[in-house]
Amino acid sequence: MSEASRNAATREEVAFLAKRAGLDLSPEHLDDLVEAYRHLEPMLDALRSDRDPSIEPACGFDPRRFMPGAEAETPSGER
Repeated sequence: MSEASRNAATREEVAFLAKRAGLDLSPEHLDDLVEAYRHLEPMLDALRSDRDPSIEPACGFDPRRFMPGAEAETPSGER
């Protein structure tokens, strides 16, 4: 189990954040937001990773990191 899936936000937490942002969502739209929100932590983790600042972002981006169950190496060789 990945770090992001262990720390995945609950439906209630996402609903709280949506309400706090002023969003009045239907149950169907909240379902969509909950589904989309689970992709946020892996993207934020990728941004927070330690990487050489001289690496061009386009060269360091690996879309395989965002595929379910896949782990791609980062430019520094980390996973």
